[in-house]
Amino acid sequence: MKRALLVSYYFPPRFSIGGKRAYRFAKFLPEHGWETTVLAAKPPPGERVDPSFTDADLPACDVRRDYLTDAELARMPRRALGSDGTLEAPTEAPVPVAQRKGFARVAAEIRYVPVIGPDAGRVPALAVRIARLAREVGAEVIFASGPPWEAVLAGVLAGRAIGRPVVVDFRDPWSFGPLMATRPAWSRAAAALVERTVVGAAAAFTVTSEMTRDAYAERRIARRVECIRTGFDPDAAAAPQRGAAVTLVHFGNCYSERTLAPFVRALAAVARRRSLGPGAIRLLNLGRVARSDLRLAEELGVSRLFEYRTVLPYAEGLGLVAGADLALLAGCGEEPYFLPGKLYDYLLARAPVLAAFASPEIERILETTRLGWTHAAGDAAAIERRIEDALDARAAGRPLVEPDHAALSALSARASAGALARLFEDVAASPRG
Repeated sequence: MKRALLVSYYFPPRFSIGGKRAYRFAKFLPEHGWETTVLAAKPPPGERVDPSFTDADLPACDVRRDYLTDAELARMPRRALGSDGTLEAPTEAPVPVAQRKGFARVAAEIRYVPVIGPDAGRVPALAVRIARLAREVGAEVIFASGPPWEAVLAGVLAGRAIGRPVVVDFRDPWSFGPLMATRPAWSRAAAALVERTVVGAAAAFTVTSEMTRDAYAERRIARRVECIRTGFDPDAAAAPQRGAAVTLVHFGNCYSERTLAPFVRALAAVARRRSLGPGAIRLLNLGRVARSDLRLAEELGVSRLFEYRTVLPYAEGLGLVAGADLALLAGCGEEPYFLPGKLYDYLLARAPVLAAFASPEIERILETTRLGWTHAAGDAAAIERRIEDALDARAAGRPLVEPDHAALSALSARASAGALARLFEDVAASPRG
């Protein structure tokens, strides 16, 4: 067995979706000849953790939680914890810096001075930590996943220092995308410069969607860029929890431009047309809800049909998704690059998916797996029609979709880990330099 060092700030049992990618690779890479050591961060003091995941579930993985030392963890600014014990995430889209005035504009500009993030000063010490651990465990490849972006920069520096190939992994686009669009122009340009340097120094570069891969390929900043999707854990069990009401479930937080507004409007129209009350239909958000969505539901008279819960354990949430009549995917405005992690939870649960998402790639996945539909967020008639189809299917006692299980298996984390293992083999065998 060969060994890879996976560097990921987030890792279960933390709730962050960002850690699930490294976790699934750590679980399935040994099946393809690669044992793993993971370098991750401890949860901040007081942060709630997910009992659905334990290190014991990764018998062939050595998890080290030394990404931050205890002293560094103690010095970190205390970010606000929500009532559920997890880090608060803003649920409203930020105003672009260029649109701010006076002191607010100056303060926003200053905020973005550390180009790679607020913890850029940790890079040298983190690089030393990665290099030391890679030598200790005999890692043949370093896999560094971001954001946060200091992880990929430190990973590249460590690899150069000890002569190990580095695969940098972007779970989201770095220099472009909806979150970067709100930043000042100079910050976007600086981020692109650092990104080009980091990716150019890596042996290979992985992203999570084909559209992101193609966008980076056009920029010609990497020797090799590969789309390796996160995938779902085919060994995970999803015991369906189904209630009497037809249920539309969104599994995750709403933040920035990610909003359930298209579904709230469609729900209101269908409920009015069919005279449906709380016992007949509901929209359930499992995670933080946008205040704008709550206001919209109130305005449209469907606040009693709109339920939400704070973050709950993954296994429990998966059961609610598996019992849903429709699992909802909400986009980030017109952003086409993201493949949300919840998509793989929906594929695992075999839940019918209704996506209001500007992504041809998600549309292809849902068509191939026969598991759902993608409509433009503004296509109210189509979204309403899918909700009515779900009502009719429940009333008739028939399934709304009949998935293609062979197509689904190709989207599992086992398949993704196989692709990553082949990439590791290639970069480990290539001449250094």
